[in-house]
Amino acid sequence: MNYHPGSTDRVFDGLRHLAANIHRVPAFVIPAVEGRTDHAPVTEQAGTWGSILPAVWSFMLAARARGLGTVWTTAQGPLERELARVLGVPYEKVMLAAFVPLAFTIGTDFKPAPRVPRKEVLHWERW
Repeated sequence: MNYHPGSTDRVFDGLRHLAANIHRVPAFVIPAVEGRTDHAPVTEQAGTWGSILPAVWSFMLAARARGLGTVWTTAQGPLERELARVLGVPYEKVMLAAFVPLAFTIGTDFKPAPRVPRKEVLHWERW
């Protein structure tokens, strides 16, 4: 996230924009996964997140194909217990994995985000 100058600023600008306009979002998808990873070993965390991430990513791609915009946020994190209570989700047994706003986009002028060059992040047979 800190590779490109200003990327952190852009992330927080987006978060502030979402907070200021959250009342305009028509729907939210809050993916949940059974089991909690609080203080769990890395292998358990990897298995849990490895099951929910592809499912949500597939949903986000399907939404985009239908003209809907989404963004994966972790905005539920600080308020997860309260949000679970409001939604009737048993917090002790179910983890709210993300907070995904869902809406039709304004315009379609999308472009790829800056990427770290592949040779800097891909390692083959050795680091």
